[in-house]
Amino acid sequence: MKVKILGISGSPRKGNTEMMVVESLKAAAEIPDVETDLVDLRGKLSPCIDCDRCPVDPPSQYCAIRDKMDTIYPKLIEADGIILGAPVYFGSVNAQVKAMMDRCRPLGRCGHLLKYKVGGAITVGACRNGGQEKALGTIVDYYILTGILPVGLLRVLQVGAMGLGWRAGMIKDDEWKAEFLPEGKVTWVDQCREIGRTVAVMSRVVKEGMRIVDPNRFITGWKLEREKLGGSEGH
Repeated sequence: MKVKILGISGSPRKGNTEMMVVESLKAAAEIPDVETDLVDLRGKLSPCIDCDRCPVDPPSQYCAIRDKMDTIYPKLIEADGIILGAPVYFGSVNAQVKAMMDRCRPLGRCGHLLKYKVGGAITVGACRNGGQEKALGTIVDYYILTGILPVGLLRVLQVGAMGLGWRAGMIKDDEWKAEFLPEGKVTWVDQCREIGRTVAVMSRVVKEGMRIVDPNRFITGWKLEREKLGGSEGH
């Protein structure tokens, strides 16, 4: 069973964030039956204006705003796994990434179209404690709220891959000591490849499992139970 892994580079320029996402996709593609794709958030990407018009006309148009999200929506829906990379701006994800997250509201209103996908997070900042972990947390929160299943690194205690590079190309020198590992160090490449492999493997596991289990039975089960008891959904 083939799975699709979508990498998203959230940086407004072609630099360290995209390098990390690309490296993760390379590792994901090494897993059998895995296809990868890459999109970036450069260009026109407007923030959500809370017009409350979504969904406009699914599946042809999910948002009243017409911009780059028109091409990103179908890729998000078709993907089995997502690897989202964000540069850190003032301690959190940058505006482009946050705009993309907010613009996913229509996908929730159309029936939680992102549920049961697997998500991996990547962040890169200008200094070692510049907010990478907080930005990872923001991405993980986005995953949980949209029904995406977040995964982290399996060899080190991190919820995602983190990098250090305040100028283009500087990411190549990022590494840190890890005495508990045989190689004695961890590089940005190690982290990105690990998150890529993990997302790919778990996407295959989840997709295969979905063939066996009917998830709708469990999602709607609480409604049926309340109906049996004579209750209602409101208060």
